[in-house]
Amino acid sequence: METAQEAVSQAQLARHFGVSRAAVSQWKSKDILQEDAFTEPGKTGKVYLHKAMEQVRRNRDIGQSLGNGIATRTTGTPALQEEPPEKAGEEAAELPLEADLSEQVPSNKPVSVEDQLKRAKLEQQLRTNRMQASEEALRQGKLMAAEDAREQMGRIAGMMLQIFEGALPDFAAATAARFDLPQRDVLHLLRAEFKKVRKTAAMKERTRAEAAQKDVQTSVDMEA
Repeated sequence: METAQEAVSQAQLARHFGVSRAAVSQWKSKDILQEDAFTEPGKTGKVYLHKAMEQVRRNRDIGQSLGNGIATRTTGTPALQEEPPEKAGEEAAELPLEADLSEQVPSNKPVSVEDQLKRAKLEQQLRTNRMQASEEALRQGKLMAAEDAREQMGRIAGMMLQIFEGALPDFAAATAARFDLPQRDVLHLLRAEFKKVRKTAAMKERTRAEAAQKDVQTSVDMEA
């Protein structure tokens, strides 16, 4: 078991931070990991873990956080395991891709002010992206306010009722001719029954609307 003050391999460093070997290579090329963090010149050899943790915490920006995972571990003392022989040294195979963005910082690890600012900036950017996606969907006709949708559906329902009620005299004439009945009596009966049906339907719809949620959740594709 190695302590945070001892030098570790770059593969072990990647495992400690929860990122891939490729991410460590990017940190080296972008001078996030600096020369004095390595045991040999040219940023080769092993890495002084304590110094590397300080440099990554100090130099990594929000862009690196998005690429390598906002929860990349930059605090605390790791419990590093010995590398298997086939993965030891500088030529070790790359580990899996970087930690997922949704991974949470372990509860037993202290969260620095810098980490809190980065997380707040990330949340603000995600909120801005959601708003822009919603506005774009609204302009393209893919999204509309729930209140507007209810109003439009009410207009359609009212128009259909008017069409049906306006056809009652034709229904009455056809029925009277078929069964040899007075057309006036048939029309009066049809209108009376239609009013009953409309009243019952209106009461059911009012009850359903009152029980329905005022807000409707809609998924908006944020991809371009």
